Amino acid sequence: MPTIEDVAKLAGVSIATVSRVINGSGYVSEKTRYKVWKAIEELGYKPEISAKLLASKGKLFNIHVFASKRILSPLQSNGILGEFYGVIIRAIEENCGRLGMNVELKMLENFFESNGADGYIFIGGDLSEKTLKEIKSRKKPFVLVDHYIPGERVDCVISDGYDGALYATNYLISKGFRRIVHIHGPLHPYGFKMRYDGYKDAMEKAGLMPRFYECDDTEEGTRKVIDIMLNSYGTPEAIFTSNDSIAFWTIKRLKEHGIRVPEDVSVIGFDDIVDAENFDPPLTTLRVFKYEMGCLACKRLHELLTGINPHPVRILVFTQFVKRKSTK
Repeated sequence: MPTIEDVAKLAGVSIATVSRVINGSGYVSEKTRYKVWKAIEELGYKPEISAKLLASKGKLFNIHVFASKRILSPLQSNGILGEFYGVIIRAIEENCGRLGMNVELKMLENFFESNGADGYIFIGGDLSEKTLKEIKSRKKPFVLVDHYIPGERVDCVISDGYDGALYATNYLISKGFRRIVHIHGPLHPYGFKMRYDGYKDAMEKAGLMPRFYECDDTEEGTRKVIDIMLNSYGTPEAIFTSNDSIAFWTIKRLKEHGIRVPEDVSVIGFDDIVDAENFDPPLTTLRVFKYEMGCLACKRLHELLTGINPHPVRILVFTQFVKRKSTK
């Protein structure tokens, strides 16, 4: 049976830090939280958070947190969530517990068979119109995280991808680059669309021609797009990608073509996942405050459940530009 000492050793932190992460007390950086929860998952450590946190609470709300198969498949295949959504989910689990809300993580595709929840949190941009209609018909409070539906007055917490993309593109323009390409995943998640629009508006305002290449958000798809770009457009001066993973795959493929980063091409990603600072070269990117987004979703849902400020709100969380070695 793994112990808290085992978790601390694997994560490379102190026992006190592990305790703070588990109990959601005191400040711990997002990177360290991720390392601790990853160690907990790998070891199968059971901290029994909810019994401690809920013992002194009044009414217990049952919250169902839904994410699509796309998001949860890493958890099913190897027992570990991908970092971006893993951090958001951990933040929800920690902070909902402190607010007297019991959390169950469920597959979005099984939403129609679910029942017994007082409220819902939906993560990511995979909601269909049919599912949204069913959600609204249940008359239960709900919050979207990392997703916004234009025209729908629903509560949501999203990063300001537009502002981040605008800043990143203007940064590249300020360095004298003119041939700047945007490589992005499918635009149906609102987050990718905001980043697309920010890049496009920055380029057009500067009198430059935007050039987009869409991939399927996989390594193989990115490799194909890079080949198409090089054959049809040539080597750009800079590339801005819609997330860090696409940036990693882009840099790898450029290197295979003998193109150096940043000497020949500057590359900027988006999200600032843990691997970004350890990549070769360390990736310049926009930091998304994932843990804070999860916290804000919990707080907002608790307000709805307790009758505070029932009018729908959209919460935008600004990003932070992080300059590293993948740009000149």
